[in-house]
Amino acid sequence: MENREHEPVLLLEDQALIAIYMEELLHEAGFDNISTLSSCAAAAEWLQKNTPELAVIETRLRDEPCDAIAAVLNQRGVPYIVHSVERDGSGNHPYMGTKCKWIDKPCDPDEFVKAVKECVPSRRKPAPAASGIQYQEQCHHR
Repeated sequence: MENREHEPVLLLEDQALIAIYMEELLHEAGFDNISTLSSCAAAAEWLQKNTPELAVIETRLRDEPCDAIAAVLNQRGVPYIVHSVERDGSGNHPYMGTKCKWIDKPCDPDEFVKAVKECVPSRRKPAPAASGIQYQEQCHHR
């Protein structure tokens, strides 16, 4: 049986505290190889050489909306989670592809880990649930 390292997870988040927390939740979900970027330009450059196993993206980063990044992920068949406060009421958001899940900020940590495991079911790893109170307090400024 081959024991190869899994492909990385691409985490696109421009708020440092949220990025750190999302990395922690991804570790709990069984991912150790996480590439965290805070701009679309950096993400586009990273995607020229890499294809992630999973991506977690915000709708807008420091430099621009993540529409082009979401399009690349869709083209490559990469499952991804949109983790954002920006959502339109129509339900026709451009990020919603067939391999996509939407998690509102701030999220319940159990809900996030569940979404990750649904996106990449082969990566199931039992882990204790994180406390969402700290994260919700960090994000409560919105």
